[in-house]
Amino acid sequence: MNESVEEPARKAAAGNIKTLEKGLAILDEIIDSSTPLKLSDIIRRFDIDRASAFRFLQTLESKGFLRKDAITKEYDVGGRLYYWAARLREKTRLINSFHERLQELADTVQQTAHLGLFINDRVLLADFALSTSLVAIRHKIGAFEPMHSSAAGKAILAFLPQEQQDQIIESLNLVALTRNTIVSKDALRLDLAMTRERGYAIDANETHEGLTCVARPMLNSKGKAVASVGVTSVTALVSGEPGRFEKIIAALKNIDEQILE
Repeated sequence: MNESVEEPARKAAAGNIKTLEKGLAILDEIIDSSTPLKLSDIIRRFDIDRASAFRFLQTLESKGFLRKDAITKEYDVGGRLYYWAARLREKTRLINSFHERLQELADTVQQTAHLGLFINDRVLLADFALSTSLVAIRHKIGAFEPMHSSAAGKAILAFLPQEQQDQIIESLNLVALTRNTIVSKDALRLDLAMTRERGYAIDANETHEGLTCVARPMLNSKGKAVASVGVTSVTALVSGEPGRFEKIIAALKNIDEQILE
């Protein structure tokens, strides 16, 4: 069953605003529908009374999220959503244009390659590429990487201006995710200094037990770290095969930053 159809039947999670949740579910249903929907469709699919359904649709229409056909009385996607889509395409330009390079990296090292974006002092896992290896690590796109333990986070943090780096470090909650996680701010600063010196960050079982990640920062034309690109491997594979780690580092260093200009 389509996830958007199931959603109305679910109970609102604790703390959610049920009215907002219902309105978003209705909007999602109309977006996902292959044809415009009528008031009667919303009443039937969401099992709500006519007056409530009309208020939801009228509110969404008044804000530009929906468009109502004056003749058929059917509801379809409104102009506001097309505006949002255009803005999102601008923001995802880096992700889309970089994916081919990410896939080349994954194929070269035969491990999973990933891209992190620096957004509001956090690192968002924006994309990943799998190799043809039998052992492949799948990432969760849209998740925020821990700044103090992940290679994706440390690679960016190490190359930020000192003042910005200090502000972020002071705001961090250094949670122990594994027995190897750095939980001291002094130890983190030392790790970041080493990262900056060698040009890449290492997460050796610090975020997930049994996984080793290596990442390097991607700098824009002003020398500011705006993203990181890295490789995730099973620790046993990296440590068990001589030269594998060095091959990963060499492949990372070969990635240019032209796309970030």
